[in-house]
Amino acid sequence: MLSNDFQLQETQELETEIERHCVGLGLDCANEIEVRQFVQEMLQNMDQLKVAGRKGDSTARAKVELFGMTMLLHQANSKVYGAEYMKNINALLKREPAWVALAKAMWNELEKRNPETE
Repeated sequence: MLSNDFQLQETQELETEIERHCVGLGLDCANEIEVRQFVQEMLQNMDQLKVAGRKGDSTARAKVELFGMTMLLHQANSKVYGAEYMKNINALLKREPAWVALAKAMWNELEKRNPETE
């Protein structure tokens, strides 16, 4: 079983990669409106982004990778902080600001698209 220190290091490394992808994509994670629009576009066009990424479109590939890293960090945080950590997501703002911005926007958008699921 992985130690908590190793898992915390893994979450920080994922946050760093998320930040790098955001910078590369020109996404300002401090701008809530920009992040929300980005997430909406990304989720709406995920299938097309995957195809374009496989055909060599580096921007599309970066968006797909960013989505994947966001999900990986959610899984890692669940292991480190427990399954209910999302109820206190703002506690992670100092450690994982880019991820928190993306995660909030993504979860809000997914809830809007699937209101019957919790």
